[in-house]
Amino acid sequence: MVLQNPTRKPAAPEQFIVEVCSELPQATMQHRWQHVNVLLRLSMMAGLQMQLDATLNLLCDYAREIISSDKALVYFWNEADEQSQLRISPGIDPEILGTIASGNILDYWCMKFGKPMLVQEGKDPEADKLLNAVGASSAAVIPVLVNNRVMGSMQYFSKRHNAFDKEDAQLLWALARVAENVLARERANEGLILFAFTDHLTGLRSRGYFEQQLELEVKRSERKQQEFVLLMLDIDHFKCLNDTYGHHIGDQVLRQVARVLMEDMREVDTVARYGGEEFVIILPETTEEEGFAVAQRIRKAMENSGFTIPAAANKSGSPQKENLSISIGLSVFGSNIKNRRELVESADAALYAAKNQGRNTVVKHSDIAKKRAQEVS
Repeated sequence: MVLQNPTRKPAAPEQFIVEVCSELPQATMQHRWQHVNVLLRLSMMAGLQMQLDATLNLLCDYAREIISSDKALVYFWNEADEQSQLRISPGIDPEILGTIASGNILDYWCMKFGKPMLVQEGKDPEADKLLNAVGASSAAVIPVLVNNRVMGSMQYFSKRHNAFDKEDAQLLWALARVAENVLARERANEGLILFAFTDHLTGLRSRGYFEQQLELEVKRSERKQQEFVLLMLDIDHFKCLNDTYGHHIGDQVLRQVARVLMEDMREVDTVARYGGEEFVIILPETTEEEGFAVAQRIRKAMENSGFTIPAAANKSGSPQKENLSISIGLSVFGSNIKNRRELVESADAALYAAKNQGRNTVVKHSDIAKKRAQEVS
């Protein structure tokens, strides 16, 4: 990394701007035809119905087929909050996400100038601060366009100096233009989608949204040949609590569980209410070991949260604290599990085993499969 010089004055951000053409040069089309094919593949997906986040994930995947990057950040404008919102952050250290959730200096420049930028370390103190935070030496920044308006930025980072060139910027600009019509439609639909796919008791995603997102994640996992984890969770002894104190207390418990589940989750994770007191979580690009650690963290957080029964709902006439716990089943797509149905059934079987083992525990489906194999042999 280049050490920052405290006496160095910020250079004009215009130095990073790359002037691009509306058409790809013939030389680029000839020697980078594989990358031009990526643009064609994207254009052929224009008729598909996808959620906005799924579309942005797809763009990020396609862009990383065109250029070689270590990490990425994708921002999109949030009309309700009137600020940028971080939507995708593959490879970025979770510890710094809170400081850049509402934009960073590169997103600000991209929104201001509306043109691709190639940023190098050692040219500007503000840019250097971000590059050092994400562990990079160079970045390619491309506007996200909707109806010819800049609505965000795609930022790709590399540890190498001068990792990106003008030709990369030209191809990524073409990708942003191809995606513009798709994003315009998905942005218009996002408000309706959020309403239709929201569980209004807990505020989490609905089962319908989960089913669609799971299908997209399966296809994405197959394309990238990466594993992902599905967690299926159930509140222990919920029926007893519901019957004892009433459904309005049960509803409060469901909302509290939802809040605990949403804590520390990544933007790419999907947390949904599956039905009744069951919840599901999709953890993209996650190994079994990583998913197990997440599940244990959630289980312990729930165990430590507790729940206070209001005096009005308690026969004793005074507040009473009840312990909450959850059981979790874990399955992994990409190893022995190759389809969506089997993934859900495996997580459900692992959850059933967790219940049978005394509750308040996490069970991996792979452990069940190993035990069965040993019994057969």
